[in-house]
Amino acid sequence: MALTSVRPLRNVAHWALILWIFFAFIASSVVALDETQAGIVDWHHKWIGQPLLTASPRTVRGLNAVFVATEKNVVASIRAKSGELIWRQILQEDDSIHTLRFVSGNLLVLSGSAEFHARLLDAKTGQVLWDFSPQGEGSVPGSSFGQAVTVTSEDSNLIILNQGAHVRKLNAKTGAEVWHWRAEEGSATTFFAVLEAQGFKEHNAVVYVLGLERGVASFSLQVIALDSTTGNVIKSFSTKSNVDAFENTSILGGGSTEKKGYVAWLEQDHLKVLTLGTDNVMQRTLKSIISETPSLEDLASELELVDLKLPEGQTVMVLAGTVGDYHDAQAATLLSINEQAGKIELLHDLGDQGGFSVYAGTVKPGTNDVVVLRAYREDEETGILELFDVVEKKITLQQSVPLPNEKFSYFSNAFLELYSRGQAMQSRIYFSTIEGSFHAFSDIESERWYREESLAYAKDVKFVDLPERKLWTQDVDEAGHDKASRDLTIVERYIERLASHITQLKGLPAFLVSYANPSSLFRKAPVATEFSEVQIGSSNNTIHPLYRDQFGIRKILIFGTTKGKLVAVDSGNKGQIIWSRYLGWSHNIRNIVLVRHANVRFPPVLAVIAEAPTGGTSNSIRMYRINALTGEDYQSDSFYFPASGWIPAGYLDAFELPLEDPDEKTQVLCLVDERMHITVYPGTDAAQEAFKRFSDDFYFMLDNKVGAKKLKGYKAIVSADSDRMDVEPTWTIPFPEGEEIAALAERPSYEVMASLGRVLGDRGVLYKYQNPNYGTVITINNKPKQGVAPYLTVYLVDVVKGSILYQASHENVGLQQPILATQFENNVVYTFWSEGETSTSAKGYQVVALELFESKVRNQRSNSGTFSSFTGERPHVMAQSFPFPHSATAIGVTTTKAGISSKDILFGLSRQSVVAINKRFLDPRRPTGSPTAMEKEEMLIPYSVITDDPRLYLSYDLEVAGVRKIATAPTLLESTTVVVAYGQDIFVTQHAPSKTFDILNEDFSKSQLMLTIVVLVVVLIVTAPMMRNKMLKEQWY
Repeated sequence: MALTSVRPLRNVAHWALILWIFFAFIASSVVALDETQAGIVDWHHKWIGQPLLTASPRTVRGLNAVFVATEKNVVASIRAKSGELIWRQILQEDDSIHTLRFVSGNLLVLSGSAEFHARLLDAKTGQVLWDFSPQGEGSVPGSSFGQAVTVTSEDSNLIILNQGAHVRKLNAKTGAEVWHWRAEEGSATTFFAVLEAQGFKEHNAVVYVLGLERGVASFSLQVIALDSTTGNVIKSFSTKSNVDAFENTSILGGGSTEKKGYVAWLEQDHLKVLTLGTDNVMQRTLKSIISETPSLEDLASELELVDLKLPEGQTVMVLAGTVGDYHDAQAATLLSINEQAGKIELLHDLGDQGGFSVYAGTVKPGTNDVVVLRAYREDEETGILELFDVVEKKITLQQSVPLPNEKFSYFSNAFLELYSRGQAMQSRIYFSTIEGSFHAFSDIESERWYREESLAYAKDVKFVDLPERKLWTQDVDEAGHDKASRDLTIVERYIERLASHITQLKGLPAFLVSYANPSSLFRKAPVATEFSEVQIGSSNNTIHPLYRDQFGIRKILIFGTTKGKLVAVDSGNKGQIIWSRYLGWSHNIRNIVLVRHANVRFPPVLAVIAEAPTGGTSNSIRMYRINALTGEDYQSDSFYFPASGWIPAGYLDAFELPLEDPDEKTQVLCLVDERMHITVYPGTDAAQEAFKRFSDDFYFMLDNKVGAKKLKGYKAIVSADSDRMDVEPTWTIPFPEGEEIAALAERPSYEVMASLGRVLGDRGVLYKYQNPNYGTVITINNKPKQGVAPYLTVYLVDVVKGSILYQASHENVGLQQPILATQFENNVVYTFWSEGETSTSAKGYQVVALELFESKVRNQRSNSGTFSSFTGERPHVMAQSFPFPHSATAIGVTTTKAGISSKDILFGLSRQSVVAINKRFLDPRRPTGSPTAMEKEEMLIPYSVITDDPRLYLSYDLEVAGVRKIATAPTLLESTTVVVAYGQDIFVTQHAPSKTFDILNEDFSKSQLMLTIVVLVVVLIVTAPMMRNKMLKEQWY
């Protein structure tokens, strides 16, 4: 009997072991797939900015790429059919791009301000082939005037003009200088163009240098003819002319020694054209042009020459001007130079169209026939792309494109490409709009796309938590029905609930599969993956339902840009654009406030505060209330809370108050305008009354901006007679002569401080300084007195009473390097460049950490239960500086839900990356010598420099360009924070400073856990009868 009982048990154990090995193998396979989930949460968008210049080779079959230069000083190659970024070259901030030209299969870039650069880039890779930079020569900052290039037809080398005075011939393959011609020292002529054109009988290889000589009231035209082989002056021409501005000139023709070159200009009431190499001037009165152009009859402004960006050799030009009683339309006419007749010929009246028009031109593939593009806005929803064939003298394309006014502004730039497909000619049109987006229109629908390049100008970001998938209240039952409209019995409600649960069982198999696969629940990616920033057609614009994920990591990121545009992206869907909103012409977004979070019955609401000009030098405040989920105006039944409003005064500041409007459930804002008047938003009676009760305790600073030379404190006052709300000054802190604000920081209002003190090694406590009213102000002395080195001063200022809580200075500071600061809990961290206290001291970047305590005596704290700035004592401040190996461009700090996790200081670096330094490494209490027993007990790290550890880089090997700000937001996981680094690029990741202590690791095998439970249950089932038999036998014996 005993033997037969043991044998089944052994069989069960045998099969259990086999099953264990089998399932363990499967589980290990599932874990191995975890690496394929990389990049689900981390993502990186590369932006280039708004294109200004384009370049392309002349091909018959069409381009694989379009090459652009942008406002952000970026040269980029973009795939023509899809809009994807192939490569980009990011130049320095002061290295503005003047010229972009395709030369012998490569790209020539002329750029610079303080230093001039001529670079040749490989068109396929973007690598610099050579860089020519003459020492001591700059260019006109922010202007292309005085920089130009042409290509010699004889040897395909480059003739480059720089600084309006230097002309050089460079070898196109090596960048070596062949010859150099320079204008006379002190000459009143500034040269602005170079052009190869037909020369003289004895000198065929001629390059013409065109300039404007300054006169008393205007400019006169000067032309120098140079031998393109030797650089010698052949002849100079001084044409009697009266040019008002460089913009009133246009270079035509040329491009080879066989074609004549021309320069056209507007002079008073004439259009004049000079044939280069001669004194022959053709002219035509503007009156005659207007009389033959019906659309110009109601001309309301002066005519101007428009640059069509045509290849050299073409003589077509456009004259345009504003028409209409309200100056709200533009008319244009097309002209050309008839070389045989020697006159200016009117080709076609392009008509008048509303709004602004932009123009571009190109030639048909395989011919020299010119086609002109005109792009303009037809109405608030559409734009028009119009092609005019100069030879056939007819419009060959008039295409409407969706351009809704709430998303996109007017056209700002355009570029036309024509290519052959079979026997037909195809067109591809690239254009940008004023608010920053870059579009491509093609005859082939699948090749139409746009890039939201306005995100390269992001200046602020707000995090919006998404609503839960199901939010039940007393008003809604579990089936989503309104309880008030249904009268069900208890039994009926129970049956309905049971039916609802049975319906939900459909998702059980998928849940079990996801439960066995840890990577489907813990979607933390170690490496960010590439993602297309391009919006193509409608397939890439499909917006999935916006619900909160299990751990609250998915959020809406709403960016405000310097272009006056709002763009909302989905952080959990690789930055897919959810909606965008263009606020309007010249709108400067000053503040974005989330006044209501997503709750049971109401969507999250944004209050967007912008400033816009009202004419002359005055501004007005514009306020918008927007549904954060859709980007649409949020309408309210309250008369005092409209979807939009305005204040007839300029913006000073806006403050989020700890008050809530009882009707709208929105946070109350306080707006201060230039009249020193307070506006409560919303303006409901309940909000007004709440503010009046709060106003006695409302203190704040104004004009606290970089460059200010003093600090001013104010408080709110409410007139008892008229209920007028204004501000009055309470204190002023003037800085010493020469000092001005370089950086500011304040503690985030949403931050949670988990612990009141810091536990020491002997179990004593240093209590944290918990003043919520202090801020950090860092000043620099730009003009120190003779014998005094430039210095930096940090002030900790109590905003309520204007007292300086702490002050420290650093001498011999590099003022040309960025100075950054952040403040959190009872800590302040700032960074700067030090030239060294002495001539032998080491130079480098420094990070200084301050930590504030109520007292330097352990276990001593304030007796008051609440803090008051008027009765509080000065803090005890501990400070320490640390050598830092990087140049920082942005600084931030991690934020978690309860503030329990340790803090990481986040730095955006000039080397285009993001690094996280734990607060333990920036602890002012780190021992500088051998740590004592108490310091070891407290786990303090001995003092050392901050090392360049690649494991600290959140961006890994990604090139995150132009990081200017870093923002963080908590999630439902105490261990995890969402990090957003932005400026030019946008990089989003999730980060756990104290590791993920509140969730299981990704490599944790849930299947093995489940199998262990199953095996234990089986063992219990098998051994239970055995135990009962054993106990029964014990009763008998």
